[in-house]
Amino acid sequence: MTSRTTRSRTATTCTALLLGAALATSAAPAALADAPDDTGLRQTVEADEEVVVEDEVVVDGHVDVGPRFLDGDWTMLARDDREVPSVWRDPERTVLHLGDAAVLPAPDGPDYEFLGVEAGAPLHVVPQTQAPDVVWLGWNTQDPQVVDAIGQGATLRLDALDGPGELFVFLQEGVSGPPNVLWDSGETLPQELWMEVNTHVHANWVFTEPGIYRLDVTMLADLADGTQAEDGSTLVFAVGQDTDPAEAFTAVADDSAAADPTPSAAATGDAAEPDVTAAPAASASSSDGGASGVLVWGAALAGLVLLLVLVARLVSARRARAAAEHEAGDKS
Repeated sequence: MTSRTTRSRTATTCTALLLGAALATSAAPAALADAPDDTGLRQTVEADEEVVVEDEVVVDGHVDVGPRFLDGDWTMLARDDREVPSVWRDPERTVLHLGDAAVLPAPDGPDYEFLGVEAGAPLHVVPQTQAPDVVWLGWNTQDPQVVDAIGQGATLRLDALDGPGELFVFLQEGVSGPPNVLWDSGETLPQELWMEVNTHVHANWVFTEPGIYRLDVTMLADLADGTQAEDGSTLVFAVGQDTDPAEAFTAVADDSAAADPTPSAAATGDAAEPDVTAAPAASASSSDGGASGVLVWGAALAGLVLLLVLVARLVSARRARAAAEHEAGDKS
């Protein structure tokens, strides 16, 4: 389950290797700057860090996706390091907004042909190394309970992408080494990247077009006790200065509604729909009631006719008797 075909470096704290300089210019990779130190990757994750439940738009600063155990359940979250102390958020309620500061020209050279764009074309980039006014997205497996529970590491899997362009996630392996492509949305999905236990890693996230992107991802691990853990979520990006993050929240809400198209009456406040299975019985009852009414009216009409016949006979008998009495009187 935990494929290691694309691996990050094995280390307790993994150094992010620089591609940012290559993306910042249209020069060939030889123009790469020296790799920075790993100060930004030296962090400690505490076991008691708070989990917050609210919508949040992140335009800059440090965020990692990673697993934690919540009430014993393996859960994928996003660690927001912009606050002190750090907090963990629901990825589906966290929109990462890439503005003008994230736009960089595509680098030249054969190593970057996989991007599928001309050299110098504008790309929207979450860089591998932290840049001012741009969100810095990575992943970590440093939660103390996670470190104790997983064996060698965990897998972050890209299952699907919904967006106007392509996504590439890759590491620059050394100052002069070629890019190590971890995810390429133009290839067959799903795709996996490997996360060593107790590591903190950043890569380049490159989007080719502005717009709303939703990445369906799953975080999986083989646990040390022999069981397996899995949790899925959605990473949400509003790419481009003019892309409204509110549209990203709306898109996620629409997806949730589509996944559950028949909310309960209690949730909507509407009256419950009638049970259609009872309709035939109700119809039969109505038909029976109609037939009974006809019979009642028929019986009443028959009774009235009989009564009229009896009255007519009584009147006729009285007339006959009166005529007989009158005739007898005349004879006497």
